Amino acid sequence: MAKNKIFVSLDVGSSKIATIFADIDETGTMYVIGLGESQSKGIDKGNIISSADAIKSIKESISLGEAAAGFKVNGIFINIGGHHVESKKEKESITFSMPNKEIDQDDINALIEKINSKYKNESTTILHIIPTKYILDDEDLVYDPIGLIGNKLTGEFTVVTIKSSAYNNLKKVVESVGIRVLDLAVNPIASATSVLYPEEKELGVALIDIGGGLSDIAIYKNGSLEMLKSIPIGGHLITKDIAYRFKISRGLAENIKIQYGLATLDYLDVDDHIDIPSREGDENIRIDRKDLVETIEWRLREIFEILKKELEKSGFYDKLTSGIVLTGGVSNTPYIKELAEEIFEKDVRIGRPKDFKCFTEKLYSPQYATGVGVLQFLLNSLEKREITYNSKEKSSINFEDFINKFINKLKELF
Repeated sequence: MAKNKIFVSLDVGSSKIATIFADIDETGTMYVIGLGESQSKGIDKGNIISSADAIKSIKESISLGEAAAGFKVNGIFINIGGHHVESKKEKESITFSMPNKEIDQDDINALIEKINSKYKNESTTILHIIPTKYILDDEDLVYDPIGLIGNKLTGEFTVVTIKSSAYNNLKKVVESVGIRVLDLAVNPIASATSVLYPEEKELGVALIDIGGGLSDIAIYKNGSLEMLKSIPIGGHLITKDIAYRFKISRGLAENIKIQYGLATLDYLDVDDHIDIPSREGDENIRIDRKDLVETIEWRLREIFEILKKELEKSGFYDKLTSGIVLTGGVSNTPYIKELAEEIFEKDVRIGRPKDFKCFTEKLYSPQYATGVGVLQFLLNSLEKREITYNSKEKSSINFEDFINKFINKLKELF
């Protein structure tokens, strides 16, 4: 019987919790075979604010995913994000004892371990150590030194860290459901893996993922991650503005935002009216669609201006030859591309998850970029490792061999 590989991701966001089951065939093609979704509660801007509510939401999402996929799971890959995620550049060198040594993976690991040793404290947890470039013998720039000959190797890396308490709280909440956290990927890197093309990363691109509570930025140049940033602003602010302006519930504000919203008044053809129930439940409230779109545009402009300043501060703004790629739930807003191009003064496209197959078109929408990307990013690093299940009995996925074999693995994820 052929062995299949089943992987499961949990996208823990401020708006939704999504559990995605993927079947990896012998060619490495990823098939999404199950999706479970629940409304996110107890989580705000990447922080756990109510463990009881968060556990309930996660349980519901996983249960729905198990029912859809026909499998039970005891190990999972998760995303992580929030303003407490930071990136920093690090540089380390090793000089070989023997001349003209052929460089191998052990040498790369030695560089990574030197960086890892700098962050051994209780307040910070390393999420990723990602190489950007290598220098051979202090002069030759290379991107993959394995197999080359040299006397000295210098590596430059982007180190992604998180406040340990935030990491531990998320991990504890997920594992309280009875699911083991196998590994994780930070939000913008996961989304970038799902929606960006290699040529965009090579030429220079900024990935902007706007979710409910967070806006994440990842900048790539010469094929490598150069910077990431998470800012606590997102679609929930738009919903809050609508609720406040028209004196309606946030749930109703979210619904009319999705159903009637546009990113800019420039594309509003007809100023029709929207009738919505009042809070008191008596007469309906009638609002002009123009006022709704105006409210959305005001907040989106503010969000884009803040994000533009972050890009300018990065020093890469003028190097983004491929422009901006917008993803995340807010990027579904009609005409947001046009508004973004006006403010960023760069080419903008909407990023949708790619390079997988699925039973529903729903998963190709921007709001699933992180959930799909978590699997794709981690599978790139685990492609030679096997996780198996008994396909005949469709019993619990067996992750025990995985855990035992890789419990001491390095956190170098490409």
